[in-house]
Amino acid sequence: MLNAMLITVGQFRSRIERDCHGLIADLQALTGRYGSDEAHAWENSLGKLSKVFQAPSFQPLHLYFGSRGNLALEYQLPASSSWCDVVLLGAHKSIPSAVVLELKDWVTRGDRPGRYEGLIERQGSQELHPSDQVRGYTEYCRRFHSAVADHSARVHGCVLFTRDRWAEAYSAAPNHELAANYPLFTVAPDDVSGRFPEFFQSRLTLPDETFANAFANGRYRQNRGFVAQIGAQILSPRSEVFELLDNQRKAFALCRSIIEDAFLTSRSAAPPKKVVIIKGPPGSGKSVIAARLWASLVTDTYLPDGDVVFTTTSQSQNSNWSDLFRRTSDVEAASGVVRKATSYSPITTQRLGQVRSRHGAGFLSSAEAWRENLATLQALGEPYRDGACDNQNLVSIVDEAHALINPEHPEGRGRFGFATTLGPQAYHIIRSSLLTVFLLDPRQGFRQRENTSIDDLHNWARELGAGEPEEISLEGAQFRCGGSAEYVTWLESLLSGPDAGRNRSLARAWYRTIAPSRLQSETSRSSVRMPEMDRDLMVAEPAQPYLAASQPVEISAARPRMDFRVFDNPEQWEALLRQRHVEGNSVRLLSTYSRKWKTEGTANPHALSPRLMDFYERYEVNGEPRFWSRIWNFVPRNGSDYTWYVTAHPAGRIADDPLCEVGCPYAVRGFDYDYVGILWLNDFTWQGDGWRVHPDAVEESGIRDLVAAARRERRSNQTGPSTSELLDRVTQTYRILFTRALKGVYVWVPDADTHAHLMSSLG
Repeated sequence: MLNAMLITVGQFRSRIERDCHGLIADLQALTGRYGSDEAHAWENSLGKLSKVFQAPSFQPLHLYFGSRGNLALEYQLPASSSWCDVVLLGAHKSIPSAVVLELKDWVTRGDRPGRYEGLIERQGSQELHPSDQVRGYTEYCRRFHSAVADHSARVHGCVLFTRDRWAEAYSAAPNHELAANYPLFTVAPDDVSGRFPEFFQSRLTLPDETFANAFANGRYRQNRGFVAQIGAQILSPRSEVFELLDNQRKAFALCRSIIEDAFLTSRSAAPPKKVVIIKGPPGSGKSVIAARLWASLVTDTYLPDGDVVFTTTSQSQNSNWSDLFRRTSDVEAASGVVRKATSYSPITTQRLGQVRSRHGAGFLSSAEAWRENLATLQALGEPYRDGACDNQNLVSIVDEAHALINPEHPEGRGRFGFATTLGPQAYHIIRSSLLTVFLLDPRQGFRQRENTSIDDLHNWARELGAGEPEEISLEGAQFRCGGSAEYVTWLESLLSGPDAGRNRSLARAWYRTIAPSRLQSETSRSSVRMPEMDRDLMVAEPAQPYLAASQPVEISAARPRMDFRVFDNPEQWEALLRQRHVEGNSVRLLSTYSRKWKTEGTANPHALSPRLMDFYERYEVNGEPRFWSRIWNFVPRNGSDYTWYVTAHPAGRIADDPLCEVGCPYAVRGFDYDYVGILWLNDFTWQGDGWRVHPDAVEESGIRDLVAAARRERRSNQTGPSTSELLDRVTQTYRILFTRALKGVYVWVPDADTHAHLMSSLG
């Protein structure tokens, strides 16, 4: 089955002229994108492209553009969620060649250069530069496309603006070099008659139907030499963030021994199928083991051929791990080693829609009958997508596996980017991989759909012929929280609700009080104006992205092993965090989902008045009312790039001021900072003898149905099962936030009773 609409240039022209609406309908069915805006953009941009190819300036390239050359419309990159608008396929000087063409039906006249290479400012927002988008597609094909590797093909890329004729801002600094390598063209006469055809004269001049078909049917294949370069950087002594200690080393060695038995010492005709589960609490180093294990495998020359895939389970994880691999290796295409868990589903949601259009809307629609649905799909002869065929992947390493979705239960059903009626994510990861390594903490799954259990993994492993999974525990290991497992024990006790006396006895193992005079002297040293920040005091973020700490944390003898402090107003709280940043530490503000994300989709939320920000909190100092305001973590690029908050993208405000936004549990799960400032607001408070959840203050969209049910119980003055489950979920989010810090947690608690209980629990 072709991964795109592969036609000749002549067929493309004919359909644009005679059957444009039919062509658009085919593209809608192929992609599943049925919006009227999308259809209008296709009609305009493809129509302009057809006219460009018929211009007299393309006559010297008539052998290709006259009719016989091939192009693929809406080409989905193998084992990826990215779609290329057009890929022109052929040859130049007998060497197979592909040109990725990104079409932009944009009004560009008001656009300005972006703040950083790879960005452009549109309507006040920093957006992905089209040339950088094309660079990502071409690099992916060069490193991970089977047809490109098999045919030693060359891959190029460019951008065509089909509406406006002003693109100077796109070629100016800081994107001048990017635009030179991945040029931008418009439909202006000078471009159509000169620059655009000249671009192709040295890249694509001859048809090559064999390569075109191979490309359209290509699959994901890692270039082992390339990924070994990335792995070598991770294993380098300079990459200290990936070093392993204590229990991590034991877990890593056990994993390697299992792999040795499966792939290197086994004498069977085919290596056996295996599943490994590495479980541990927050801060036990699961993510470091995942990265180190992946690197050790791709650099192992004795390992059989096959893909070793690093798998992520959320949008935040995907963007941040992709960025981490890129920054560690300093290679743009390094993000191609990261795949989303949704990509293991047998067919795409778009393809499922096509199947249903033939057999009826209710076809394959029952999640309870997912095994029968799979059998029906196979009986129909429907081929599985690339990356999801049985045993196709040599090894899949799944970080944060507790976020995997299991549609066997109602909370795991819905639109999550994969066909939930065809079965659980973990089932398909195991099915399509010879060896699967799951790294998880069952207590960190806080959204309702994050419902895959260790028992589930055992059941599916046995069903798929992998036998009983090997379980490896990291219990007792702690590489965050000042290295204090005692702090985590105290935290678990605090959140579970025992009386303050028990908590105080546990706190003695790690906590030391700090004299008020010392606290005052520390905050006064920062000389930070409130609520404005003195930018001259800011220092650059560490260059290395953060993930579960692998280095022992050094705390001075003058401080407790875990620097934990409680504040009743935000002024000293924020000032002390800024002081820690001036001292060279990484810092962030965090909160549970206790405030609506009002600024979602806002182009420049930092420019809003304080009252319109997500957080607008009233407090008092000496009886005088004051207000503290912030926005939630800003996520540009269609809401998918969490690197702007987590690792301080150089173009974001966080790079200048790490305390200008508040991070949510979803964004930071799996990552950490030296110090975190936590806003403990009114969703979860201490009342008399226990914790209470307040449904009206819970804004987490991932548990929307549960919140609605708990609110109904509250209106009926009941404390029913929904309220109890919501209390557990919100408790888990606090557990996540309070275990993000390497050195210290500073907490602002406006609620007087909660503040008093917390102080009493510390003693």
